[in-house]
Amino acid sequence: MEQQIELAEYAALRTELERRAGIQWNVFALQITSAGAITSLAVSNASNFVLLLIIPLSSYMLGSRYILHDYHMKLIQRYFRESLSPRLADRLQWDAWKSTAFAESEVDRRYRVTRWNLFHPTRLAFEGVAFLTLAAAVGSGLYRWLSDTPHWAVVTGFGLAAVLGLLAIWQLQRRFSAATGTT
Repeated sequence: MEQQIELAEYAALRTELERRAGIQWNVFALQITSAGAITSLAVSNASNFVLLLIIPLSSYMLGSRYILHDYHMKLIQRYFRESLSPRLADRLQWDAWKSTAFAESEVDRRYRVTRWNLFHPTRLAFEGVAFLTLAAAVGSGLYRWLSDTPHWAVVTGFGLAAVLGLLAIWQLQRRFSAATGTT
């Protein structure tokens, strides 16, 4: 009877893993779509370049959600290995086998697909897009202001938004780096 309960728990947690993986990829798709839409609006008219400052903030919010789901998925997998599998006489072997297979197949651990290294495609979709759009916004702002100096309040507002975007990127970078250690 106890084994049936544990197997039901396993099935429920596998369903939770699938649900979180689906949400995680929806967040990724939303990041790509929203960044593309905002960038399209920003480049459609030269006066809209300020819209690019939205992307670092939205990247921070969506990237944090992505990392949160990744963390919970890793937590469930760890629970399978460390708690549920021993109670089922170590019959749940997928996570242990997968860990061993990755350890054997990957020579340089810095570039493993399971780590959040700096050039991981998902990480670039959040951090990289945010940084590039912030750089484009600042570059566009400087170019425009050299030809036509705006009011000090506009410059101050733009500067504060750019600093806020830079802080958001920095925080996102810290979160991805911290998530690297979770297994």
